Formats: sequence, structure tokens, C-alpha cells
Amino acid sequence: MTYTDKELLAIFNQDSSAGIELIFKQYYETLCLTAVRITRDLSLAEDIVQEVLFELYKKAADLNIESIIGYLKRSVYNRSLNKLKSQRGFVDTDDINYELGDNESNSQEQMEYNELVAYLHKVIDSLPKKCRLVFVLNRFEQLSYKEVAAKMEISVKTVENQMSKALRILREEMINFKNAEKMNSSDRGILL
Repeated sequence: MTYTDKELLAIFNQDSSAGIELIFKQYYETLCLTAVRITRDLSLAEDIVQEVLFELYKKAADLNIESIIGYLKRSVYNRSLNKLKSQRGFVDTDDINYELGDNESNSQEQMEYNELVAYLHKVIDSLPKKCRLVFVLNRFEQLSYKEVAAKMEISVKTVENQMSKALRILREEMINFKNAEKMNSSDRGILL
């Protein structure tokens, strides 16, 4: 059985143990997909989701949230980024991902991916406040334009305009990022 966010929150508020079990069953896979898109490591993604759900359970009495999936996705997203940041430059030989092995090109690809993710988050954080909030609510909390408009008390047309603006800025920044990467790789070629 699938529950709405309101139903899950009501169950969770009445009985946090039963609520967390239902939340786990309903959202675990979705949250793992969110984490694995960022970390590119299923085991790490599963750990992150379990940590977030455990934190939710521990904070049951103190929480006042409207969208459980929005809250959880944002928490997983933030924790995934924090894990990536904390792991940069640190390699524990006992925890080497055997899928990647010692292949330098895969390590290079992973490093480039991590740089891209960090760059995108920096760009998202630098968006104008209303634009950033609309983008985050729609893309990370998966609210519809209508839900975003209601939550922010603005018109759907304003949401559409702000999303267009955010996507335009992100596209422009991606082009800048790709051009900078091309210049960096051509500079490396000259040095070799």
C-alpha cells in the first residue's frame, strides 16, 4: 500500500517506529537513487539513506515538516554532497571500489564528475533567491509548478519564469564549464 505524505506524517507523529518503517518501505529505493546519482557508489548511497532515516527517527519529536519526501530527498542530497567533500583526496586502500579498480581513466572520470557536481551546486547556490528556491522545490523536492506556486504564494506563471531563468543560467554555466575543461585539457596536452 502506498501512503500520501500527509498519511505518513500522521502515522509517524503518532508512532515514530511504525511511521519510520512505512517511510522506509515507501521511499528507501527512491532515496538510494538520489544518493547514488551524486555519490556513484551504491554501498555509500545505502549508508547515507540509512543515516538520514535514523536521524529522522531520532528527531521525531522535534520535527515540523510538510513534505516528508521533500525533507528526506534534501537531507540525502546534502549528506551525499558532504560525504563527497569529506572524501576528496582521501583514499583508504581497504575501501577501494573494485568496480573501478586501479584504472586511472575511471579515477579521472570520477574526479571530473565530482568537480562537475560541485560546480553545479555552486551555480545553484548562486542563483537569485526566488529563482533558487523555485528550482530546489521543483527539482530536488519534486513539487509540481502548482505546488511550488502555492508554497511560495506566487503565481504558476512566476514559477515557470523562474524555472526558465534557472535553467538558462545552468545551461550557460555548463557551456562555460565545458569550455574551461577543454582549455584545461588542451593546456595539459601542450605541457606533455
